[in-house]
Amino acid sequence: MNPQWNRHCLWVGLWAMVIVWLSGPTLIFGEGPWPAFSGCGGVQVPPLNADYEQQVVELVNARRAERGLPPLKRVESLEYAARYHAADMAQDDYFNHDSYDRNGDSLIHVCDTWSRIRSLYDGFANAENIAAGAGDPDAVMGMWMNSSGHRNNILNTTSREIGVGYYEGGSWGRYWVQNFGLRDNVYPLLINAEARWTNSTAVTLYIYGQWSEMRLRNDDDPWGPWRPFQATTNWTLRPQNGMRMVHAEMRQGGQSATASDSIWLYGMTFQGKLYLPLIK
Repeated sequence: MNPQWNRHCLWVGLWAMVIVWLSGPTLIFGEGPWPAFSGCGGVQVPPLNADYEQQVVELVNARRAERGLPPLKRVESLEYAARYHAADMAQDDYFNHDSYDRNGDSLIHVCDTWSRIRSLYDGFANAENIAAGAGDPDAVMGMWMNSSGHRNNILNTTSREIGVGYYEGGSWGRYWVQNFGLRDNVYPLLINAEARWTNSTAVTLYIYGQWSEMRLRNDDDPWGPWRPFQATTNWTLRPQNGMRMVHAEMRQGGQSATASDSIWLYGMTFQGKLYLPLIK
């Protein structure tokens, strides 16, 4: 390859990193553990165990469904806020809703819960649960559901979105954080209560808001017809293994909104036939 082109690509990459650093939250790449953080959030920490975090979201929505409450949408920016706090508590060896930095044997208060969450999430955070020492998602959800205050946060009727953070280290070994919130003019769509995958094209959708009409479409298909709005509706995914998307458009009077969600479809059956994932 042309050496001049290599140097050009290097400089473009370096400038891109500078632009990201100047214009948004700090990005942390790769698997943990990571260097100890300082300050009041603002760092996008990748998952240490994405499966654990997803399981907690699914357990939250299962507990909400048992009480007739709508599911919560998993939101990346709220996940970053939760994951940062889990990692920070483990690395600086403290357990508190507020954020602290450690200086030797002393803890220095940095900021409150809501300031930390706002450093990454542009919505209104209305609740946080934290836990330490629980060995797996079932255990930590059992702890929270057996505590009235934490249970009320999980079953909060004003929340629409959730972020879950998990990290290993510190005195307690495992740290868990749930952040709850909602954003103005954001009306989430959820497929199968935010499940990670399905083997059936038949799914259930939930759409937030009060609307008169809605229309739906799969992936890049044309829009279906406008129909009366239903918060909960049955839907059929495109019969094709892989990541499937569902899009919704809602309207009432002069107001409208759009929403979408994705789910992994594999090993599914359609019209009596079994479709298995293709590996190449």
